[in-house]
Amino acid sequence: MDYATRMGTFRKSDNERDAMVTELLQEFEELQLKYTEKCDDYNNEVESRRMWQTKARTTEVALTQQKQASGSNNFALAVIDGDGAIFQDFLLAQGKDGGADCAHHLHTELRNHLRAIYPDSNVADWSILVHVVLNVQGLGHKLQQCGIITNSNELVAFGRAFSLAQPLFSFIDVGGGKERADHKIREMLRLFLPNAQCKHVFFGPCHDKGYLPVLEPYRLDQTTAKRLTLIETTPAEPGFAQLGLQKIKLARIFRSEVLPPNKMNGNSSAFQAPAGAISPFQNRTNLGMNVNTASFVPSTPVTKHSSSPSPAPSADSGAGNTWAAVGKSGATSKTFDIATKKVPAKKYVLLNVHDERLDAALPDQDGGAIKRFDERKKLGNLCNNYHLTGKCNSGEDCDYQHGERLSPGERLVLKHKARQLMCPQKAWCVNADCFLGHHCRYGTSCTFDWCRFSDTHDRDLEPAKKVFADTTEEWLSSYLERYRRQ
Repeated sequence: MDYATRMGTFRKSDNERDAMVTELLQEFEELQLKYTEKCDDYNNEVESRRMWQTKARTTEVALTQQKQASGSNNFALAVIDGDGAIFQDFLLAQGKDGGADCAHHLHTELRNHLRAIYPDSNVADWSILVHVVLNVQGLGHKLQQCGIITNSNELVAFGRAFSLAQPLFSFIDVGGGKERADHKIREMLRLFLPNAQCKHVFFGPCHDKGYLPVLEPYRLDQTTAKRLTLIETTPAEPGFAQLGLQKIKLARIFRSEVLPPNKMNGNSSAFQAPAGAISPFQNRTNLGMNVNTASFVPSTPVTKHSSSPSPAPSADSGAGNTWAAVGKSGATSKTFDIATKKVPAKKYVLLNVHDERLDAALPDQDGGAIKRFDERKKLGNLCNNYHLTGKCNSGEDCDYQHGERLSPGERLVLKHKARQLMCPQKAWCVNADCFLGHHCRYGTSCTFDWCRFSDTHDRDLEPAKKVFADTTEEWLSSYLERYRRQ
């Protein structure tokens, strides 16, 4: 082989070597890049693993602390609607002492039920919270009417002792209006049931079917349903049995019957109120029976040895009801007037079924009377007491106008104006002569942002009964008929 051929062979071999070296260098660079990426991924995984390990340790510590905290502060809650779940008469009648005894008995009963429900748990370490939500003034007024307590303030003393006897017991006064108690009770249930430390809830609303929609979601949640027990006082509404929740009765503490009829001077009234606040009425035979008795007053002095016979009664004499005493001729004659005197109508106030006062509607005002009233008012504001009740205790020192009495039409205008002022006694005023307002006449339909009676917008405005000055009551036939139809 000549040199040229041999040189070509060498050059071809060199080219192949150069190509191989180039390929090796390129593959090395790619491999080095992949190696760098893998190293970075590895470092990231190491950092991530260390981060999660740190979080896991932190979470384990927090979980341990939470378990320790939840294990040491477990509690059970009892939420009771005090307007319907009424304590036993003998406890209420004792006032302060009864409140302390009631708290002790209730705490013991709830503790015993918890032991029965959770036999494997250390129930002795659980705290027991009790919230009794009610209208203290309204219930106290009703208990006084029923003769259970002698003064409505005794319920205040009962509640104060109830709260002091057990540090976690509360007697919560929400004032008048059914929705106030309902709203507070519903929110308590919503707050405490999801709480892991709240191991059990006793709920006392079985007299009021308005709570059924609140309990319905918990019926479907078996985990929550096991932690919920209903306290049945008066016979439960049918819907509560369908919930399938466990129920208990605390007969030593709560009344199993609705409140009895009102007792006045030791006598029970003829009727009980409809269910919800008062027990169903039983009969209507004496409803509205007012008997007027005649008065007998001598019309002339007694005449002895009258020389003429007594005149016969005349059809046109007086009121036509004058008699002459009969007697034998020559005997003593006496004359009596047995005319029946008209008995004035008894004054009364209207109450709804919750014993809250309602204002009777006033007649419409006359335009002419309004003008005359406005002219009179230009001299100064008129005295409500003087013109509406006939007397003013301030006398000449009164800052308002007295003077000439108002005409009936003008008095009606003043009544309308006085009705716009809130009575200090509010729903519990039973003074038939009170001319002030006791609630908003528009109720839930009121659209005034500045309404002085805004806290009465949820009041039931249907009259249920009359309460007279002597504290006797008379149920309205219209209300009883509607209740009977229901």
